[in-house]
Amino acid sequence: MKTIILEAVGITKAFDKQEMILKGISLEIAEKSFVVLLGPSGSGKTTLLNIMSGLLRPTGGSVRCGGQVITELGEKELARWKRSRTGNIFQNYLLLRNLTVRENIEIGMAPGGENLDFDSLVEMLELGDVLDKFPAQLSGGQKQRTAIARAVIKKPEILFCDEATGALDEANSKKVVKLLHGVKENYGVTVIFVTHNLQIARTADRVLTIKDGLLWEDRLQEHPIGADEMVWG
Repeated sequence: MKTIILEAVGITKAFDKQEMILKGISLEIAEKSFVVLLGPSGSGKTTLLNIMSGLLRPTGGSVRCGGQVITELGEKELARWKRSRTGNIFQNYLLLRNLTVRENIEIGMAPGGENLDFDSLVEMLELGDVLDKFPAQLSGGQKQRTAIARAVIKKPEILFCDEATGALDEANSKKVVKLLHGVKENYGVTVIFVTHNLQIARTADRVLTIKDGLLWEDRLQEHPIGADEMVWG
C-alpha cells in the first residue's frame, strides 16, 4: 500500500465573494507518483495546485502533508514548510534576470540542509555549458531546465508544476516532461503537474480531471507512455 504524502479535503475557493471556483474537491496523492491535474482553462486546476502548494488559502476545506495541516499554519510556519518540503515550477520560469544560471540554481538550495549534488544535477539537466549565462541569453528550454534545477536541488518531497511546458515548443516540452519523470525516478520526488495537454497526461501514473471546479475523473494509468512517445497534433 502506497504512503499518502498529500491529502486535500473539501477544498472550496471563491475570490472576492464571486462564484465558487472550486466546489468541494477531495483527493489524496501517493508519494513518489507523477500526477497530472488535467482540465481546460478556467476549470480551477491551477487554483487547486496553488492551494495544495500553500501559495493560496482555500475558502473552505483543508490540506494535510504528513502530520501537518498546512492550511492551518501561520505565515512563518507555512513559509518554512514550503521552503523545506516543496518546489515550484512555473510556465514563465520566474528566474532572477540579474543572476547567472549558476546563481539562480544556488538560491534554491536549502541552507544547512541536504541538497542534491550540484554537478550531477546540472549534468542531468544539460546546463553545464550555460552556467555563467544570464536568463536573457537562454532559450526557453534552457530557462525551464534552470527553473527545474532551482526547484529540485533542495530535494523537495513534492514538486508542483503549473503548465511547465506551456511556453515551450514540442521538442523542449518532451525534454522537460522526460526530465521531470527522471527527477521522480532518480530522487523519489512526487510530481504534481497541471496541464491541458492530453499527451502529457498520457505519461502520468494518475490523471485527475478537473472541470467546473469539481473532480470529474480520477484515473490510474497502468501503462503510461514515455515522454518520447508523445505526439503533438
